[in-house]
Amino acid sequence: MKISFPLFTALSILTSGGSVLAVAPNAPSGLTGVAKGAYAVDLAWTDNSNNESGFEIQYRVGTTGAFTSLGNTAANAVFIDLSGTNPRTTYQFQIRAVSTTLPREYSAFAGPVTVITPIGVSSAVFRAGLLGTAFSCNVTSSSPSLATNYAITALPDGLSMNPTTGAITGTPTTAGKVTGQVTITHSEGGPATAPLTIRVFKPQPALAAPVVAAALGAQTLTLGSAAAIVPAGAVFTDPDVSSAARLATDLGNIDYAFYNGSAPQTVANFLGYLNRGDFVNTMFHRSVPGFIVQGGAFRADATASAVTTQPAVVNEPDITNVRGTVAMAKLGGNPDSATNQFFINLAANGSNLDNQNEGFTVFARVTGAGMAVADAIAALPRKSYASVNGALTDVPVRGATPPTVYDPAALVRVSAATVLPPLALTVTSADTAICGAAVNGTDLTLSPALPGTTTVTLTATDLDGQTVNSSFPVTVNDTLATWTARQNFATPADGDAGADPDGDGRINLAEFALASAPLTAAAADPVLRLENSHLELTFTLREWMTGTTVTLQSATALTGPWTDEWKNTDGFTHPWIASSAAAGGVLTITARDPATLPDPAVAKKFLRLRIQ
Repeated sequence: MKISFPLFTALSILTSGGSVLAVAPNAPSGLTGVAKGAYAVDLAWTDNSNNESGFEIQYRVGTTGAFTSLGNTAANAVFIDLSGTNPRTTYQFQIRAVSTTLPREYSAFAGPVTVITPIGVSSAVFRAGLLGTAFSCNVTSSSPSLATNYAITALPDGLSMNPTTGAITGTPTTAGKVTGQVTITHSEGGPATAPLTIRVFKPQPALAAPVVAAALGAQTLTLGSAAAIVPAGAVFTDPDVSSAARLATDLGNIDYAFYNGSAPQTVANFLGYLNRGDFVNTMFHRSVPGFIVQGGAFRADATASAVTTQPAVVNEPDITNVRGTVAMAKLGGNPDSATNQFFINLAANGSNLDNQNEGFTVFARVTGAGMAVADAIAALPRKSYASVNGALTDVPVRGATPPTVYDPAALVRVSAATVLPPLALTVTSADTAICGAAVNGTDLTLSPALPGTTTVTLTATDLDGQTVNSSFPVTVNDTLATWTARQNFATPADGDAGADPDGDGRINLAEFALASAPLTAAAADPVLRLENSHLELTFTLREWMTGTTVTLQSATALTGPWTDEWKNTDGFTHPWIASSAAAGGVLTITARDPATLPDPAVAKKFLRLRIQ
């Protein structure tokens, strides 16, 4: 048994005619004692005096024998800790007032009051389990031989309590926290009750490769125009990472992928420090090999000055503490006390950390090669610099022999802390002679170089090195102006759309549209023929062409009127197009009149190509 309260030594002297009179205080009354669980008693009483220095409490075990003094208290109520005693123990307490005078005078006793300590529940108030993993814990009575039944009001899904033994077993099927009230019935001494909280943690989520969310469609560019900027940020998503950060250290980069869905307030808290630059020039100040490395709290300066903290963040335990996860440090006995200190789990620490202080909040995981850096930090020799800062008892220090005198240059420092995109984009073009491709952040730049078509492939790589590709066609169309600029005309006038520098009767506009050479008099004219009573016209077209329209027209007389039947902008799936074939940038088209041709002696029909 123990009791804690101050002893009062103040004196009050009453005088009469030069002699000291000792006056005994009035006795207290109404002493009550209430057992608070199996190992504690609350005493209270009424103070009936105004000249006491305090009250003396006495107790005994049982109802006979001498009382033992517990000392004095000034309060009118007191909590007495009975740790170490057995339940179902009978105590008697009595109390008297103590005078302020010397020699001491005492009042009569109030009491005794009898208290029998009840049977209690001997179990932890918090237990941790893992989703989908077998769980067991035992709830026991402080007097197990008297226990007849065990019950609890609520348990996580998948768990049950054995009413005879108090064992809680099963496999949790739902993550989260459940608090139930345990009741143990006894053959004598009444029931014992206590709360029990079980939190079911989630396993660390499996890695997921990035996926194509919204593929880019075919892109059409025009030769001679400026490069096209195509937003590509929405093409890919990373199912398991929505935000990330990088800590650059003396031993390499450590990248964090945040668990925004599990610990949103903790992630926001961490990013608050990061975005203000608070982590720059901090140190990893604690290393426990095989357990954790810890940082975020102290600067690597001459005094190891502390990073200013923002308000503590509420505890958000959800994912178990396994190797590679990052969690927030906090004060013992205060679940909601995390500020700026974080640690990297070097091992599977769930059985330890998930059960402590209502669980430590995992808010990120280390990605890629970052754990090699964390392991390298843990492999460094450690040194205590508690004389500089009391928290620096296990500091990892670079170098074979840690300096005896604290030297910030020898610490593992964070030189930069930045937000990191979850995905990195790269791009390739199957034919850069037709179109070049480059990535700037999440924007894709397409640079047309020659007429033609090519395939551009965009690749997303996540922080774990997993990739996914998305490809799309890019067509670069030619214009009359850019085509003209590529020819070796002798004079500017030879490059006019209506000029015929090779004298073959086909002007430059027609040479461009019909894919012939403007400086070689060898143009192949369209071929008109009658096939099975259908009039056909075979001709060539430039495959990648824009800004110029070729129209197939028909008439019953050379003088017209002419009717538009098909245009190159209509495409090649058309009633008038019998066939089309591409080779070397040239399309060979056969147009066929869907209607049969009447007897030429009775009626005539004419076809022509009009180029604009």
